[in-house]
Amino acid sequence: MNSSSNISPLISIIIPCRNEEKYIGECLISLLKQKNLKDYMEILVVDGMSGDNSRKIIHSISNENPQIKLIDNPNLLTPFALNIGIKHAKGKFIAILGAHAEYATDYLTTCLQLIDQHPNVACVGGPIISKGKNYFAKATALAMSSIIGVGNAKHRFPEYEGYAEMACFPVFKREVFEKYGSYDESLIRNQDDEFCFRITKNGEKVFISPQAKSSYFVRESPLELFKQYYHYGFWRVAVLKKHRMPISYRQQIPILFYLLVILLAILAFISNNLILGIFLPIIYSVIIIVFTIPIFIKEKFIVAICFPVAVLVLHASYAVGFFTGMINFLILKKPNK
Repeated sequence: MNSSSNISPLISIIIPCRNEEKYIGECLISLLKQKNLKDYMEILVVDGMSGDNSRKIIHSISNENPQIKLIDNPNLLTPFALNIGIKHAKGKFIAILGAHAEYATDYLTTCLQLIDQHPNVACVGGPIISKGKNYFAKATALAMSSIIGVGNAKHRFPEYEGYAEMACFPVFKREVFEKYGSYDESLIRNQDDEFCFRITKNGEKVFISPQAKSSYFVRESPLELFKQYYHYGFWRVAVLKKHRMPISYRQQIPILFYLLVILLAILAFISNNLILGIFLPIIYSVIIIVFTIPIFIKEKFIVAICFPVAVLVLHASYAVGFFTGMINFLILKKPNK
């Protein structure tokens, strides 16, 4: 390949960013270390007018690495950042990556090889490897990689290889966006899920392989995790409303479970039958304990103690967000904003 500056890059990397001073530096450095791609990639950091040191860090690294470009996102929000990046992208392939992550030195070359090996797919990536920087985050990372935490979300299991509903850090063929349009800017969250659902509904395929390794750093406190998954649940209803069908039925399980628990509690009160009200919570608690036992054996005690908390926060926050979303989008019929 010719590395002359007048040749379009092979791959454009788009990173939406806002107030990511704790992560953006390590993220960019990991991308600059990508094997065999230094002269054939551009890194477009689309920043939502960060108020912390993110922009200073990006400028500092880009001064010595001209393939990094900082682009303003005056709308602040992620879907706008993604679409701004796509409009500026010049590559034959477009990678949508996250600032909260680090990437193996062969992540992008592996993804390009996967596209060569699977010419029938529109998108490739790797199942996400969740990591934490403190005890609670480490427990959350374990929950996010377990069936008790995320159900059958194949893209969350580090060893999974095959077709999936989405890739967390996808590499697309450029023509996918030319054919199916851009990200839905009315979806503040879950716009990536919705885009992959949109293309797979039209017969396209997503393939992920553990050969493509990346690490995602999860939220570091119960409150941060609650806010994150509350918004995932809330905006899931907007996606459901748009397509009139779920991306995956597992996404309805938390809200159905908690509604059933509340219904049984009401019936237990009316019928004065305590067993009826506590049966499901007991079963749920026992299942969580069963999944926690191996954590006690393999991990530090405090991580094991935090694991049930992380699972509960994941499920409860998603259910509360989903319930609020149903009221907002389905009952009050408010527009996405």
